[in-house]
Amino acid sequence: MDYDVCIIGAGWAGFNAALAAVRLGKKACIAEAGQIGGTCLNRGCIPTKAFVHYSKSGLSLSDIQKKKNETVARLSDGMSYLVRSKKIDYFQGKAIIHKDGSVSIGADKEIRPGYILIASGSAPKDLPGFKIDHQKIVSSDDMLSLEEAPKKLLIIGGGVIGCEFASIFARLGSDVTIVEIAGQLLPGLDTQVSKRLASAFQKAGINVFLGKGAQDLDLSGFDKVLLSVGRSAITDGLWEDGTGIKTDKGFIGVDRELKTARPNIFAAGDCIGGYMLAHVASYEGELAVNNMFAKPQKRDYSVIPSSIFTSPEAGSVGLSEEEAGQFGATYKALTVHFLSIGMSHILGDTQGFAKVIVDLKSGKILGAAIIGLQATELVNIFSVIMKNGITIQELKKTIFAHPSISEIVAEVAKSFD
Repeated sequence: MDYDVCIIGAGWAGFNAALAAVRLGKKACIAEAGQIGGTCLNRGCIPTKAFVHYSKSGLSLSDIQKKKNETVARLSDGMSYLVRSKKIDYFQGKAIIHKDGSVSIGADKEIRPGYILIASGSAPKDLPGFKIDHQKIVSSDDMLSLEEAPKKLLIIGGGVIGCEFASIFARLGSDVTIVEIAGQLLPGLDTQVSKRLASAFQKAGINVFLGKGAQDLDLSGFDKVLLSVGRSAITDGLWEDGTGIKTDKGFIGVDRELKTARPNIFAAGDCIGGYMLAHVASYEGELAVNNMFAKPQKRDYSVIPSSIFTSPEAGSVGLSEEEAGQFGATYKALTVHFLSIGMSHILGDTQGFAKVIVDLKSGKILGAAIIGLQATELVNIFSVIMKNGITIQELKKTIFAHPSISEIVAEVAKSFD
């Protein structure tokens, strides 16, 4: 056996899985066909948030690109340094899992690991009748390499990716239209938050069309069309026939412990579907390695925060009010507006609110949704509260510093009676 574990993919799932293996005293290697950091570092979380930040500064798109690339390069160097310092062997090349359990990497490397973790990630997917040609019909990857903002931009898909790019390019001067087949932006998010975001978009000059499919759209009047309708797992050619790995709707099938149908092969991150968030991928990668070498634990997605870097920002964790009603919970919805928070006035941004769903039987928070100033940070406070089972009554007794944006958490608790 050459390695205790071979990890296929150096994105957020694979990278953190490798570090977890080292902490357990195991010998690990990583095989990566592309760039260290995967989607999150190179084409997702980091570059898009760099775009969000620098587009607020009045910089040209070419200057934003430069700063984004510098940020990505620094973080890439940091990840590479950690891999070397932890003595994790890093192999550049496409990995193929063979029926006998060996893994070939590139043209001339073959290893026999005890365990294999597939963390191969995902890629933007097409829509029937709309194929990404990287010229007019583009993916989020393509948007991050543009040197000029399109004059007229159509975004098909009003999920997180579509809404974030709508905010970014509206600030950069594009005439933006966003089309979503569901009845709200950010499907699955609290309806009131979604409505407030749609209203803010329209005030910013972004054209929003809901409940509208893409089939009848006339693309001729747009310079670029961003297709943001989801992502598909990267699995093509990753294993030989007969390996025993199964897929479900294109994603790798795993059990509650992240094992595939072959017991010594696990999978984590975007390639298994589900939440497809970098922080979830990190959690899954670490959990998979733990389950290889320590007492197995089942996946727990009960408290997963989501941060959405639109203008205004949004964040959510746990159940929405609609979901609480569907599950038959006896609950109370508490809403506090940023207009009542002193620091919001100091910072000159009082739009939005925080909404919390409280279980009336236990006093525990079932979910929170926020739109407004620092929503992407505030949601983590609610995540800590929920994960540790802190009741609304206990939260009510907690003293928050004044003045601060996070006082809205305290004010929500005080509104409970």
